[in-house]
Amino acid sequence: MSELEAQLDPARFVRVHRSFTINLAWLQGQEKTDGDNYAARMKSGKRIPVSRSGYERLRTAL
Repeated sequence: MSELEAQLDPARFVRVHRSFTINLAWLQGQEKTDGDNYAARMKSGKRIPVSRSGYERLRTAL
């Protein structure tokens, strides 16, 4: 996953979880789920889990 991430434009793609890298153009918003957990809500309606460190990277990118 790290090799793929290195090939992507960091201004457009953010790794938000160990298993997920998202395209910011498809991001509709972010929402708090339960407790301290967050999810990225995509324009397709899909919700992607966001880790604590991924949340910080996502906030920085936005």
